[in-house]
Amino acid sequence: MMGTFSFPYRLPNELMEEFGAFIGVHWCGLEMEAPICDAIRAYMNPQPAAQAQRDAVIDAGYQWKQVFLPEGTRLRASFGRTSYFAVVQGSEIRSGNRNAWKAVWLRFPGSEQWILADTCRAQQKAVITRLFEANEAPQA
Repeated sequence: MMGTFSFPYRLPNELMEEFGAFIGVHWCGLEMEAPICDAIRAYMNPQPAAQAQRDAVIDAGYQWKQVFLPEGTRLRASFGRTSYFAVVQGSEIRSGNRNAWKAVWLRFPGSEQWILADTCRAQQKAVITRLFEANEAPQA
């Protein structure tokens, strides 16, 4: 059985008010005890942040000139009558050594459609051009 020590601890009022606002509890003594204990335990045993994990997944991928290929993107190239496949893992393309804008087809995660890499590159160039044109347009 776990005992309880009663020691007075001094914490700044503004810190307690911020903490109360953060957890949605008004600062009024014993009402704060359990959340404070939970916060101390979470500090001592940090869990991976869900957002950091999502960001890492979103950021993982391969930057191929103007086209970013997120992790999980599949690549397909045809030479002669043979198809070659690759996949983006982490920040690398895992495949053989033959890559070409006109020969490689891409299938992005969650999509069933294969798209020619050169088409993706052209679309990215068009988007970038429109962004620069919009920034250079005279202000009214």
